[in-house]
Amino acid sequence: MASPDLTQELTCPICLEIFTQPVSLECEHHFCRSCISQSWEKVPGDVSCPQCRQVFTQRNIRPARTLANIVEKLRALKVTQPEEGFYCQEHEEKLKLFCEDEERAICLVCGMSRAHKMHSVIPIKEAAQIYKNKLETSLETLQKQMDLSLHRKREGEDGISQMKTEVERLRNEIRSEFEKMHKFLFEKEELMKTELERKSNKIFEEMENNLKKTLDEMSSVEGAIRDLQSRLEIQEAPEFLKDIQDLVKRSQMEFHEAGTVSTQLPVGIDGGPFKYINVWREMRAVISPVPASLTLDPDTAYEQLIISQDLSSVRFGNENKDLPDNPERFELYCYVLSCQSFTSGRHYWEVGLGNKIHWIVGVCRESVNRKANITRSPENGFWVIGRYPQCKSLKIPDVISQLKVKPRKLGIYLDYEGGQVSFYDAEDMSHLYTFTDTFTEKLYPIFNPCRNDYGDNSQPLTLLTR
Repeated sequence: MASPDLTQELTCPICLEIFTQPVSLECEHHFCRSCISQSWEKVPGDVSCPQCRQVFTQRNIRPARTLANIVEKLRALKVTQPEEGFYCQEHEEKLKLFCEDEERAICLVCGMSRAHKMHSVIPIKEAAQIYKNKLETSLETLQKQMDLSLHRKREGEDGISQMKTEVERLRNEIRSEFEKMHKFLFEKEELMKTELERKSNKIFEEMENNLKKTLDEMSSVEGAIRDLQSRLEIQEAPEFLKDIQDLVKRSQMEFHEAGTVSTQLPVGIDGGPFKYINVWREMRAVISPVPASLTLDPDTAYEQLIISQDLSSVRFGNENKDLPDNPERFELYCYVLSCQSFTSGRHYWEVGLGNKIHWIVGVCRESVNRKANITRSPENGFWVIGRYPQCKSLKIPDVISQLKVKPRKLGIYLDYEGGQVSFYDAEDMSHLYTFTDTFTEKLYPIFNPCRNDYGDNSQPLTLLTR
């Protein structure tokens, strides 16, 4: 009779029966071919060993031929030998029953005893099937949890990888932008110092030449003074008058005023408090994006909008104006576009909101329908946010109503090639919202001060400049 230990070693961990067509996994655990196939059948993606939980990306199984030969020999041995089973240690009877109360296998004698008289006792094969079903259910649940955990693991790893990539991209961008500014400032510093040196050397040379002339004149004057003082000390007239004409002529020296030297340094260097203004202006070309200076286009404005003379602010007026119905004018909504448009690059501008309770701001495609009633959504060419009661129905992201402190200045950032339109509270540059899309045509900044039907939304939207 085969030993219980050998039988246990030849038992499949899934079906709890002697192996049928045993196969081996990469972790060297063995299962029936049909059992492992059914176990993996409903599992998408990576699979794992039901015994040790090692994860496999490939479903590689190998026939366990040596094990199959041992199983066949065991089956042949069972045909010629009495069936082996587990036996009751007390009665030496085969365990054919299962006590559900004590959750253990018992023999027929135990089942008839007083100890189990009031217990629920069922055939051992029926109990094995019940527990097999329970274990299969548990295995399926655990497998699903493992699959979910694997999915979360991949998501976590992907998230970390993406974050590392984004951090590295931003680190490189910061380094690149500051290298540009450092290079510009260093070159400008060297240029200004060189110009200062050149101009100051010229001034010093002229001043030193004038000083030398003055010193030469002083030496001549000192000599003439000494000669006159010596002559005036002579008492005898003949001696006093000796060569008097030459002495008089020498004493009547012509003095030349020192030339005026211009000490004016280059205006870019000696410009008082404004000497670095031009440097700052020139540096704007190095910074990307440069804060844009926008103006409003009256030809696109809704008829009840009032635009300031300098084209920098817009508010709602209560009177309709007799304006030409040109194709670019918005007919149904209180919109106005900027004169400026963008087809490439990165751009940033700011809008003053003040205490307005309603407004809509963003960018739009040049081809948006300006005459019909349409939804202001990216699908229709509008990338806008707003503080507006009907944001949801208009498909405008409702990000402002959720803020405890409403922004008074809004920053808008457009990255055309990057496909982003982002909005910020311009006072602390906190991020509010970002659209991600693909841009294929001209984009315009768009502004809507909204209506003022109740007199509480009269303030304008103002284009701010740095």
